[in-house]
Amino acid sequence: METDMVRNEQQTAASGKEYIEILGDTVVPVRILSAIVISICLSIGGYFLGKSIFPKIAEAKMVGSYSLLLGIAGSVIGLILCARLFKPSRILTEDDTSKEGLEEILTSMQTDPQAEYELIKDDPVTKKEMEELGIWESFKNSGGRKQP
Repeated sequence: METDMVRNEQQTAASGKEYIEILGDTVVPVRILSAIVISICLSIGGYFLGKSIFPKIAEAKMVGSYSLLLGIAGSVIGLILCARLFKPSRILTEDDTSKEGLEEILTSMQTDPQAEYELIKDDPVTKKEMEELGIWESFKNSGGRKQP
């Protein structure tokens, strides 16, 4: 029944296209709210469950520590549960970057290709990353030439 609820929520979210941005990620508000509620309930529930169980089986000075560990275990269970319930719904596609595409991206970002090239050519870390991604040559051809 719970999986049916999640499927219905996913279909509603996919058709409604209602998203919010949190920490640079785009999410469905119902999903994030559900994940927060699940995590809070399991972690606090674990803590209070420990507060009621551990006085019967542990020393009095260790009850707080054991309860805290049970609350942390509840948080981990909540993490696993939310990861299973709310799968990412993104579709990532990769396109080959051409010289024209790179220039279009830099133009849409309102940056000067020449200025960006001048900044990056002396930065060995960024240059190496771009070489590993296979975009350094395109970037160099786009920004390395003098602009009229």
